[in-house]
Amino acid sequence: MADRVKAGLIGCGAISPKHLNGFRNNDIELVAVCDLIEERMAKAIDDYGDPSTRAVVDYRDLLAMDEIEMVSIATPPALHGPMSIDAMRAGKHVMCEKPCVTSVAEAEQVKRVAGETGQLIVFLGARFRYGMPQMAKSYIDDGDLGEIYRVNVKYYRRRGRPGVDILEGIHWFVDRARAGAGVMMDMGVYFMDTVIWLTGAPPITAVSASEFRGFDHDLPEDVTFDVEEHSNILARTDTDLTYTFDLAWIAHHEPVQAVEVLGTRGGIVMQQGDPPFTFYTDKGGPWHWMNTTTEWRHREDAQTCMVRDFVRAMGGDDPGVGTNPLEALRITELSEMAIRSGNLAREVSADELNRS
Repeated sequence: MADRVKAGLIGCGAISPKHLNGFRNNDIELVAVCDLIEERMAKAIDDYGDPSTRAVVDYRDLLAMDEIEMVSIATPPALHGPMSIDAMRAGKHVMCEKPCVTSVAEAEQVKRVAGETGQLIVFLGARFRYGMPQMAKSYIDDGDLGEIYRVNVKYYRRRGRPGVDILEGIHWFVDRARAGAGVMMDMGVYFMDTVIWLTGAPPITAVSASEFRGFDHDLPEDVTFDVEEHSNILARTDTDLTYTFDLAWIAHHEPVQAVEVLGTRGGIVMQQGDPPFTFYTDKGGPWHWMNTTTEWRHREDAQTCMVRDFVRAMGGDDPGVGTNPLEALRITELSEMAIRSGNLAREVSADELNRS
């Protein structure tokens, strides 16, 4: 690779400043941007401060630029799979927004093409891995939790439906055909990524889920709103490990963000607020309860960290950056089973998934 990594950005919408900031903080040369709206491309180029950056409307024109080594995909979810596959086949390394893809069949194809082309691809649902989850991973890898048998996630917003209460006007968030799902695909995938990574990505065998949509909104009648606002998921794996997720875009409840990891030797709770990290154990003997907390806080921007680690991986020194294709497949399997279970009002097994 050249001294400065050369990149392209596909999608100049609301999330694109985060991508540009990660590039800027890692001295990435932005060769080209792509978007259907020329004003958004002009703003991205102006914000990045490199007048030599080119603007193209068709992402295939960006992929045809030989000098580009990596692309960052910041488009609505329905485009993630096709664009990622096209980029790998064009010889580009890929960083793609979350959620990974919108079907297991696409996830299988992404995994297959990554293997065939040898290109690096990661998804950005791994942003939440930085900070306390890294500390949790060290406890797990050291065996301090023993056998992990249960992981619980709870995430509530008081009022925060994208396209409705926040990010007003960006209506694809509430259109299942473009977004895949609601709170589950928006925020849930961050937590799915974190806990699947922490527990080694075991195969998920069955999921039972329920979903709810019914809060008032003032969207125009011609705007499709068919995604869930609240999702509850119980997922079984091929071991004794069970995951639960309780996710809400809107709730008459205080905001909550917590991940609980329970094992036979210890447990970890990570949450917003104090203490943000606690390790529970009775290592000193039965009933010798010990709670360990820390004053450490992660201060770095997660996107900057991901771009930094991705560049390292491009050079052959992979620190384990991002949601890899296997983890992306597990997240998509879990998501698709949850969506089907919610629609059918019954448990759905992995055998029912369409993989082609």
